[in-house]
Amino acid sequence: MKTIITIFIVIIFYFNSFAQPSPWSEQFSGVSTTLTSVWCNDVNVGWICGYSGTVLRTTNRGINWINLTGNGIPTNVQLINICGFPSDNNSAITAGYLGADTWVWRTTNGGLNWIQVFSQPGGFINSVWMITQTNGFMMGDPVNQRWSLWKTTNGGLNWDSTGLYLPQSGTETGYNNSMICSPPYIWFGTNNSRIYFSSNNGISWNIQQVPEVNSYALGFNIFLPTSVDGFFGGANLYKTTNSGINWSLINSIGSGNFGGITTTPLSTNNPFFQPVWYVRSTNSIYFSSNSGLNWIIDYTNSTSTMIYRYISHAIPGRGIWAVGTFGKITFRDVLYYSIKKNNSEIPDKFCLSQNYPNPFNQSTIIEFSCPVKCNILLEVYDITGKLISVLINNELEAGTYQTKFDAFNLTSGIYFYKLTTEYYSETKKLSLIK
Repeated sequence: MKTIITIFIVIIFYFNSFAQPSPWSEQFSGVSTTLTSVWCNDVNVGWICGYSGTVLRTTNRGINWINLTGNGIPTNVQLINICGFPSDNNSAITAGYLGADTWVWRTTNGGLNWIQVFSQPGGFINSVWMITQTNGFMMGDPVNQRWSLWKTTNGGLNWDSTGLYLPQSGTETGYNNSMICSPPYIWFGTNNSRIYFSSNNGISWNIQQVPEVNSYALGFNIFLPTSVDGFFGGANLYKTTNSGINWSLINSIGSGNFGGITTTPLSTNNPFFQPVWYVRSTNSIYFSSNSGLNWIIDYTNSTSTMIYRYISHAIPGRGIWAVGTFGKITFRDVLYYSIKKNNSEIPDKFCLSQNYPNPFNQSTIIEFSCPVKCNILLEVYDITGKLISVLINNELEAGTYQTKFDAFNLTSGIYFYKLTTEYYSETKKLSLIK
């Protein structure tokens, strides 16, 4: 079989704000309560929970959020985290509290009915994570001087703490949505200058001493097995490059405590683009394209008094949602493109080929050639001249390349794709028919 060299590059829709539209968009929740947690199985199916027993669900990328409040969950309960099931878009688990007691509910029919599957007097479940359709892990504040750690092996119907003993140190507690699971690894944050880490699914625990009292938010590249990049946020931001063995203070912007940190699955594998987002006690979303070296404000909500509470990417990574006070939901699409170098031959001229197939239904291939190493900008515009997406914005070696343009979210019509370098520019037309 002929050998080809493949370069995978993560391309994100970020441009200078004065020249390009924002990649973020507001989605209508239909509620005004505080939204506390979001979990999306993929770019289409997602769950959100919040105060007053609020549960929302989407099956179309958040174009519509269905209000499922009151279907078995009391409306005086404050829900603080929610988790979907892998490969099961109709099942989810959510946890909340009323006073000093905590409850957990489960649905298997898209949220039409919720059944209580767990309760604990004096407890507070911070995070639930379904690792498979049957196996899951749950973490809550300590009760009777031991951390409230639970596992399920039957899809969340029953929860068992056998073999998960972790003693409380002093009066330490945890934080909402502050747990990350990537079997067999688990991390969760505390208010005791430590992050707890397990490498064997919670059977035993290591203390990772951290340089700040509160670890409100954690973000790890959970798709890599070992030595992963990770972040935790308290009042400041810290980074690890060895799964939490060591933590270092890094630059951050904004103010207030951190509420959520998310990375995309390919971030640490990509030399060109290593994206991270976080929210803190403001109405802005912050972004780094280089694993935390530099940060910008990626989006600011028009409601100046709102605060983002949490941010999360869809599993396995296509799409990011941020939620907060006043029922606010903010969405960003993140597209992943593969750029394939066709062969090792050096072309003798610049060339932008006609896309194929053309017309096309959902996706099409665009090929181009560059005879020298240069910066390549490949963009797509609609017929009015509005920028739709940037497919490539990187320096590439001389060669002939091809990339796929996915138009799943566009309507039928005429579009234009443009190749720009410091030496050459060309535009061609493509036709989308659905």
